[in-house]
Amino acid sequence: MAYKAKVEDIKSLRAKTSAGMALCKEALVKSDGDMDKAVEYINKRSDVISRLRNLTGAKIGLCKLALEEAEKDFEKAVEIIKERGWDEPIGEDLGEKVEGVIESYVHGKEQKLAALVEVRCKTDFVARNEDFREFAHEVVLQVAAMKPQYVSKEDIPESVLAELRELFMKEAKMEGKPENIVEKIVEGKMEKFYSEKCLLEQKWFKDEEKTIGDLLGNAVQKMGEPIEIVRFVLWEMGQ
Repeated sequence: MAYKAKVEDIKSLRAKTSAGMALCKEALVKSDGDMDKAVEYINKRSDVISRLRNLTGAKIGLCKLALEEAEKDFEKAVEIIKERGWDEPIGEDLGEKVEGVIESYVHGKEQKLAALVEVRCKTDFVARNEDFREFAHEVVLQVAAMKPQYVSKEDIPESVLAELRELFMKEAKMEGKPENIVEKIVEGKMEKFYSEKCLLEQKWFKDEEKTIGDLLGNAVQKMGEPIEIVRFVLWEMGQ
């Protein structure tokens, strides 16, 4: 008899992984109810960093650091985030002063392109630090050079993601790709979209061995406190 996922098991798996109910149910069915195998199934088919962020509220760079230190163990990464207080959002307490900088850049002598980026931290000590200011400047240069549309994957509206997946799936099917690899093709195209349009996923234009997410992680380690790229604006003359 085929295994049927129990509601309590789905809830338990969701608590462990922060994955959606549908994916938890699918994982349990595919794993015949084995919780460990279900966790592995979810980790292979969804963005672990996004789930860490959704569960803890910690920023992308901190989630990546925690996962690396936990050697890809999701639950251990959650513990690390909570132990270090990384799950406390920066400046969301109305009584807490927001620290950081708004960095600007105007390109060239013609000055027809300009960018602004807001980078936050938790203390004024870090906000005044030269390394922090240098990081903010590198980020604004990246915005001007590579013209991202979003800070992170999590900022992309669900409607946009759904449209993209549908488009990529139609393209793959029109090319006559076998059904068993269509999903892999779609995921590959989605990852390419993220790497081109999401600031944290973009390769650093000065060193393509690193992403802006890597730079953020390095800055967090160096500063010893959470840092967040909040938003950016890009202006081009006539657009």
